[in-house]
Amino acid sequence: MKKQLAMLLLVLLSLPAMAFDNDDYLKYVQKVKEEVWGKDLPQFNNRTVPARYKNESAVVMAFYEELTVDKGTSFNFLELGVTANNKAVHIRRYLVKINDKAALEKYSTFDIRSYEKSHNAGWWTDIHKSVLGVKVIKPDGTVKEVSNDEYKNDDEGKNGKDKRAKLAVPDLQVGDMIDYFIYDYDKLKEENIDPVLFLFGGKYPILDYQIHCAIDKHLCTQYRTMNGAPDFTASEKDGDIVLDVRAKNLDKTFPDYAYNPIMQAPYTMLYVTADVTLEYMPKSAKKKGLQANPPAEVIQEDAWTPWAEYKPKWTLNKKFEKAVKDAKKLGSDEEKADYVYNFMVMKTLVFNKPYEKSFDFSSLFPYVLDKLKIPYSRALVTNSYNEPMDKLINYGNATRFIMLKSGKCYFPLENAISSDIIPSIYQNRDAISTDKPKKFQKGPFTRFRLALSKASDNVEKEEIEAAIDGTMLNLIRKTTLTGCEKENVIPGLTTADELSKAWGAPYGYQGFADELFLKPNEAKARAAERAEQDKKAVAENFAEEIKAYHDKAPVKINATTVNSCGENNKPFAYTTDYQMDGLVKKAGRNLVVSVGQLFGQQAHIEGRDRQRDTDVNYDYPSTLAVTVRLDIPSGYAVSAESLRKLNNNVDNEAMSFNTNADVDNDKLIITFQKVYKQQCVPAAGWSQLLGVLDRAYEFTSRQIVLKKK
Repeated sequence: MKKQLAMLLLVLLSLPAMAFDNDDYLKYVQKVKEEVWGKDLPQFNNRTVPARYKNESAVVMAFYEELTVDKGTSFNFLELGVTANNKAVHIRRYLVKINDKAALEKYSTFDIRSYEKSHNAGWWTDIHKSVLGVKVIKPDGTVKEVSNDEYKNDDEGKNGKDKRAKLAVPDLQVGDMIDYFIYDYDKLKEENIDPVLFLFGGKYPILDYQIHCAIDKHLCTQYRTMNGAPDFTASEKDGDIVLDVRAKNLDKTFPDYAYNPIMQAPYTMLYVTADVTLEYMPKSAKKKGLQANPPAEVIQEDAWTPWAEYKPKWTLNKKFEKAVKDAKKLGSDEEKADYVYNFMVMKTLVFNKPYEKSFDFSSLFPYVLDKLKIPYSRALVTNSYNEPMDKLINYGNATRFIMLKSGKCYFPLENAISSDIIPSIYQNRDAISTDKPKKFQKGPFTRFRLALSKASDNVEKEEIEAAIDGTMLNLIRKTTLTGCEKENVIPGLTTADELSKAWGAPYGYQGFADELFLKPNEAKARAAERAEQDKKAVAENFAEEIKAYHDKAPVKINATTVNSCGENNKPFAYTTDYQMDGLVKKAGRNLVVSVGQLFGQQAHIEGRDRQRDTDVNYDYPSTLAVTVRLDIPSGYAVSAESLRKLNNNVDNEAMSFNTNADVDNDKLIITFQKVYKQQCVPAAGWSQLLGVLDRAYEFTSRQIVLKKK
């Protein structure tokens, strides 16, 4: 009987999916709007903007956020048992005063995923529905709700069963207020809802921020307040854990420049966990109810445990097996480990995806080290876009890595560019390690901090040969990148064949065909296909690189060449040969050349961002060094006055900026160096840093006058 029911269900699943019923969705929209607009939230009646915000682009008068999560079950015909259902409703409602055109542009259009029906990894059906409600409030108090007729609905997905709703808000103007909400409903089978981040601040001041959560007490609710975020008031009502918090007059807005909200902004991260089939159930989450700011050590154990319990049996492919065999012939443990690790980095770069995912790398690499009889430790760290280890709240945010006894570390391949470079997102981060080979989730553990690279390690060097051609400028620019400056660059500007030849030389590879597990003729054909794909993609990426450097597209690209692919910790280097317009102008008999625009885009700090009382956070210390050699046309000479304006020398604890210009053998030679000395500059040093940034930006407007002799 069970088999017959299962077969019947499979037949039903194979039938065409029921069409999306727009009438039902519109009824649902109307019901949701009545619910949300009907909530007793008097703060949304406030129409008075304090005078101190008159120069703000926008002011969030009120922000209300509500999260409800219910645990449920339904009968599963295929298994003849029950299936766990998690239902979540997340409401975000805003009242915003629009003060300028920038804010008007931001709030004039909306785009939401209104409906989606999908099968998850277990082939259970998940449902997502969203509703957008918008009201426009005029300065005279007139309120107009945007009609459903104004929304544009687009079909997506298979058979158009998924939907998007787009809205261009009619008659919205500077001086208006906009009252809008987004209502998200999710019904997930054998899955947990996504974590929710409550951020106390943003781009605009917030006068009133209220959060209300009601979560089934039979679920595990864990949260952590970070960076001074106000804590919830917790209670129980009708079988739910109820969490409430309200903050007013959040005047401090987040800077756009060198600011990491996860490291610096007040926020609360909330996780709701059920015992579901498709996700790992950490030990700490087996305790139902509320866990407010649990000890980080408890969550760290959750991170260690699945690593200790994950014991796959590895069988290496022939090419990898050969690399391991060859590594045994090398000298030190580091040389052996580097040889194998760089083999995996090569595969990652060539195919532009990790050779192994993070959790597999953490098992595979130790397996290889065991074969090579190399001792090692296991370690955990979080990256700079997640909470620190001593504040860990989500075990999945901990990255696993391997450390040799010498202290050298090997990280998962998603961000790797070399065995000798710690990916920037892990530099200067607190980590914990254990030497225990088995059942290591209980420790003992050693705490330490990962190294931070120096500005001299991470260098972008540009050498530019420039020649005037009428009102055009012909440029040959050689770019050399070292250290973390190579991150996220190499695969886009190189072909698979170039990478395979350069990175694969130690492993006996002669080109991309050697990467493939195919017969020679098939591998050759596939390599030819990949070459055609790469030719187009690399050309497009080089065009974007030139445009990004000058903030303007070139008139013509003559040639691009990769000089070094960054293998064995070498620099990544390439040359671009192209022509730019708009940089040379005639002024009577003279020529005016905008040489400042040959040094790349420089940060321009303006508006409220010039006043800052928060630390400045860069990804890593770095150096930009540019040398421009401009051929002086025959019959012209450089104006001495304009030459003097090209010299700068500013140096302080946070940053230095130096430029120098001279004429040598009919060439104008300009050197430019900007050094970011620190990863984090304290707020007290902002004025010094800003002064240097201003000088560098001002330099981009510098011109040189070539006088006719």
